[in-house]
Order: sequence, then structure tokens, then C-alpha cells
Amino acid sequence: MALAGVSVVAALTATAPSMANAVSSSPSSSGTRHSVTRTQTTESASTAPNLRITAANGVTYQYRRFGHPSAGSVPLVFFQHFRGTLDSWDPKLIDTIAAKREVILVDNVGVGGSTGITPSTVQQMALDAIDFIDALKLPRYDVFGFSLGGEVAQEVALRRPWQVRRVVLAATGPQGGVDQRASDPHILQRTLKDNPGPEDYLFLFFKNTASSQAAGGEFLQRLGERTTDHDAPSSLAARDHQLTAWSEWGIPDKSKFVRLNALFQPTLVADGESDILMPAKNSRLLAKYLPDAQLHIYPDAGHGFLYQYAVKFGTEVNAFLDR
Repeated sequence: MALAGVSVVAALTATAPSMANAVSSSPSSSGTRHSVTRTQTTESASTAPNLRITAANGVTYQYRRFGHPSAGSVPLVFFQHFRGTLDSWDPKLIDTIAAKREVILVDNVGVGGSTGITPSTVQQMALDAIDFIDALKLPRYDVFGFSLGGEVAQEVALRRPWQVRRVVLAATGPQGGVDQRASDPHILQRTLKDNPGPEDYLFLFFKNTASSQAAGGEFLQRLGERTTDHDAPSSLAARDHQLTAWSEWGIPDKSKFVRLNALFQPTLVADGESDILMPAKNSRLLAKYLPDAQLHIYPDAGHGFLYQYAVKFGTEVNAFLDR
């Protein structure tokens, strides 16, 4: 679970998102141009255009696709955290990974610039993600899931084992895990604010140490690197539906762990040692029950460890995917 990054972006850039500027190509042209070929681009996380494609479920998805695919590599599809949009990804992390492969960032149904109503279950979110991937006609791909997106990534890998090659799970946990349903009123109040700000992001994503908070401040500044073509903010309705999905996923139930035995793909599991939103004990459970997993817990870090250690973790992700 995590909070929205759009309010943070707005506070840092004072640039209002514009759906009129978000569409860089028609659904038909974006689907054709980007699904048939994999070409190296000079775009970055801060400059890649917003693209749109309409899937068989009738939803028009907003996404960004760029990077430097190498021989033998497959696209890496990213699934975002609670309330997060395309603009919530750390440019330094994404660009580190995109230097070695093609990356695809997407707003799932009802989030940001994508149409439709956000579902209230992780399972339906995964089916919606698969519809998007099918629209792009990707025969083989890797998945990267952060927080709520990590739950979606698990379901996609379980449902499409013949397509998903490798999996990266960041600051997430298994269905039925432990302490996944935040009950601390202070955490919930900051997480569910209608308009969360930078101070909320620092509290929830970064450990309360000088070094982690400083890294958080640097991350927030990087979110301001994108100055045009912003994504639309995540709605309060999407927030509430995602919260329902997250809460249902987190109902303690050890019997659900057996499902992880079927997720046979090589998996990188990582978290910060002081994650207050998705305690690292859940990453340890994933590593215990997944057949082929490697675990890395980052020190002096919280839920946003992947942004605190953007280059280090991005390099680790590339090394794992290139094995």
C-alpha cells in the first residue's frame, strides 16, 4: 500500500495535468506502432509521451513505453502502488532499468488517464492488466510490481505462466500475509488524505532517520523533473476501490500461501527493513514459499526503498533479469 504521488508532483512543479496534452497518438496508431516493433528510443521517464490503447474489454489504457531493448531481452511491464499513476515512478529508477531494456509503465483501469471503473479486487486488477498486455500483443514479458502493484504482478504471473518470464516484487506481500492491513490511525490518516503532500510521502515511504529522509527529499525533487504531459491524478473513487482490494488481500490466511508454489518463475523480492506500510516480514514469506526466489532487504529504508536506492536497486533488477 502507498499514497498518491500526483499531489506531490503538483506541489513541486505547479504544472496541472492536462488530458488534452496526454494523448500523443490515437488508440489504433499507438497499438500498432508499439506492439509490432521494439526499437531503441532516446526518451526517458521524464520525457516519454503518454500513449493510449483500447483493449478488448473496452478500456482505453494510458501508458508510456520506451527504453533500450537488447538482443534476447523482453519488455518489463510495471504495476504501480496504491493511488499511484505514471507520474509517481522515480525517473532515476526507471531510467536505470530502461538503459538495459524496454519498459512499459501503465495506469490500470480507472487510474490516472485510463478509463473505466477501478475494481475492488486484486484478481480483477490482474485480469485488467492482462487485457492491456494482450492489446499490446506481447508474447513474452517480465513484470515489476510495487506494493499493491506487486499483488497484481503475482496474479498476472500465476494466470499467464506461459508468458511471464521473470518477476520483480518490491515492498509487497502474499495474499493472506501478516500485518498488511494498516490499523495505526496516524498511518491511515496520512495514507487516505484527499490531498496528501510531500510531508506525508516522507513519513510513509522513508524511515525516520536523517539519511533516509534526505534521500526522500531528493526523490521528491526528481518527481518534478517531468514538466509537461503529466498524467491525470488518481481519483478518490479509485482510492476507495483500491483500498477495498488491498484490505481483502491482506486478510490473514495461511492457506493462501500454497498458491505461491505455482509461481515458478524466477523472482526477485525486495523491501526496506523498516517498511511501515507492508512490513518486510511479508517479503520474507514470499521468499520462503516461492519456488525460485531471491530476497534483498535494504537497510535504513522503508516502503520507498526502491527510490532511496534508485540506482542500486535498478542495477540489481537489471542483473537479475539478465541472468
